[in-house]
Amino acid sequence: MKEAHKFHYFFTSGLNFLTSVPLLHHDDCRLLGIDPDLTIYVEEIYGDDDLLAQHAITPAGAIIQSVDEQESPNNFAPLALPANLQRPAPVNHAQKLSFSGPRQRGLREAERITDVVRPLEVPTKIKLIQQLKLDILPPQILGIAESRVLAEAHLSPDTCLVCRRLRIAYALTTPRYEADNQPYDYDTLELYTAHLYDVADNDIEVSPDIVLAGLPGVELSRPMDCIVFQRHLFVADGGSANRSSHVHVWQMRD
Repeated sequence: MKEAHKFHYFFTSGLNFLTSVPLLHHDDCRLLGIDPDLTIYVEEIYGDDDLLAQHAITPAGAIIQSVDEQESPNNFAPLALPANLQRPAPVNHAQKLSFSGPRQRGLREAERITDVVRPLEVPTKIKLIQQLKLDILPPQILGIAESRVLAEAHLSPDTCLVCRRLRIAYALTTPRYEADNQPYDYDTLELYTAHLYDVADNDIEVSPDIVLAGLPGVELSRPMDCIVFQRHLFVADGGSANRSSHVHVWQMRD
């Protein structure tokens, strides 16, 4: 077994999936914190006007408190949060995985796109196409155009789970045009992932096998935030047009 596979298997085999709690909207979400009774406090940001909704959720998945800006736009009051809340940790150890790259779309030759993206091997390109159900060929995938670590949480002193947003650049078979008639022959797509990270690793990238492996028990859509507290892992998972946002919970075995 490759070292990356051993590393991933060792930690994910210690995660026992407990529950997946659907939220009320379909856009972005983040964890406000977890209290000592494992009540989950979560915030949703949704709609064209970035409205807020906040919920307190029991470990069993029942929403016990909820406020929504759409329902009271003129007197919206956020939830009162307990003083002893365990809040998300700042991004620290995994920050070196973040980088900015080329524009969202443009011209490959003029922007020397192959020089500024981080390349991917053919097996990784094939796996990306299958996982994202893309109607393109492997040679069209140019590489990683941008990476942003959204959150990190320690599973052990030396290992983090990170929630990360990637932009993948791919070539178009024929040029297209922006609304202002500007041509472009490459575009990018977003990929959200939650994966393990060895804090002692000096590499600027993680093995694609780990990045694309996912977590046991549930298929993640857009993992955006995470907390480890009292040997439980909580992940806030953003939604899409046909799927509401969720909070997923695992228990960490010894």
